[in-house]
Amino acid sequence: MKALLKNWLLPINRNSFLYKKQQALMCLLFFSFIISKAQIANYVNNGSFEDCLNCNQSFNPLIAKYWSSLDTNKFFGAILTSLPPTGQVPNSSFTHQWPRTGNNYFISTLFFKPNTQQTLRGYSRNRLKQKLQTNKTYCVKIYYNITNQCTYGVDGFGAYFGDGNLDTITLCEKPITFLVPQIQNPTSNILSDTLNWSLLTGTFTANGTEKYMTLGNFKSDASTNSVIINPANLPIIASDILYDDVSVIDIDLPAYAGPDIWGIPFNTVYLGRSQDVGIDEACIWYKLPNTTTAIDTAAGITITVATTTQTYMVKQDICGNIKYDTVIVYSSAVGLSEQETILNNISLFPNPANDELNILFNAQTNIDINQVLVYNSIGQLVREEEIIIKNKSAIINTKELQNGVYLLKLLDTASPARSDRLGSVSKRFVIAR
Repeated sequence: MKALLKNWLLPINRNSFLYKKQQALMCLLFFSFIISKAQIANYVNNGSFEDCLNCNQSFNPLIAKYWSSLDTNKFFGAILTSLPPTGQVPNSSFTHQWPRTGNNYFISTLFFKPNTQQTLRGYSRNRLKQKLQTNKTYCVKIYYNITNQCTYGVDGFGAYFGDGNLDTITLCEKPITFLVPQIQNPTSNILSDTLNWSLLTGTFTANGTEKYMTLGNFKSDASTNSVIINPANLPIIASDILYDDVSVIDIDLPAYAGPDIWGIPFNTVYLGRSQDVGIDEACIWYKLPNTTTAIDTAAGITITVATTTQTYMVKQDICGNIKYDTVIVYSSAVGLSEQETILNNISLFPNPANDELNILFNAQTNIDINQVLVYNSIGQLVREEEIIIKNKSAIINTKELQNGVYLLKLLDTASPARSDRLGSVSKRFVIAR
């Protein structure tokens, strides 16, 4: 092991097996970093309730895919849709409301007291896309609305995250007061707005066992504060709730604009993540150098390739935690252009970098690079310096750069005509200490 470690410190021999192995390992680490940025964004399955198990039937209830009761065949809620053949939205027997987004939303019961002896609740459980990660903090967002037929508005509303022990609950239409929701509506907020979609949001740190999210009223009857909002429907005591756009996102999720891409002018390419609830409204796109006028709001966007190289930036806001990422869209009318050939023969090492970044030029690279520009993730120029290439390599100092994603532009200022034809050669690198 000592000998192996010592070998890694020897002068670089680019023809050696060890050097090639070292290069391959660093490439693997870098691509692992890039892939990790495209990880799951919203952990909630079917958070917009657009997918149902029986969408084509003309009678109720429509069952939301990935949502269920805590126990089989117990009430937990149903989808209301604007689509045929059911088409109950916006005017149904329950409420008069359009979905916040899409065509569907979900209806459940927070509080129903048909007589003095019993109280009924609806608890809606979602099977998450995968377990939450230990010690990760998550941003939870749930948009809700109270139905027009409610006699009472209540404050009892929360989201509980748990493991398979939820499967042992059988009295799942009764108040489940022994579960303490990680996200809880404040007691000062009585849910009473039947017109506008409101937001319940908060953060919590997972212990790594959470595989389900359950929505409902976890308060006892005595602890549930209420106010009459529709006296016309008395003596019925009920409070039904509508859900839409439910999301659970890692608050430290890296922004992701996608890998740099080549495209034929006037064709379309897709940038960023797959679109999904929660992450879509968290991401705003810009075409650099303009960072004030947004071009779209979504996790991923489709753009038309220009006739020149363009750089796009995504700004991501997860519960106030803001991150940026950029992607370069190169223009190539005939596949491998001269610029692309040059780009493929230049590598950055190590990447992610720490205090130094090596620029390595393949033997086939025939261009005189003599200046570098470094831009941060929001398009600001943070470094400009001249470089000298010796033995097909150059080194730039990165000690003063903070952790993050950067864009390195390589220029041939000695040959303006050549630079005009090729444009600047750009590569991305990461600082991670």
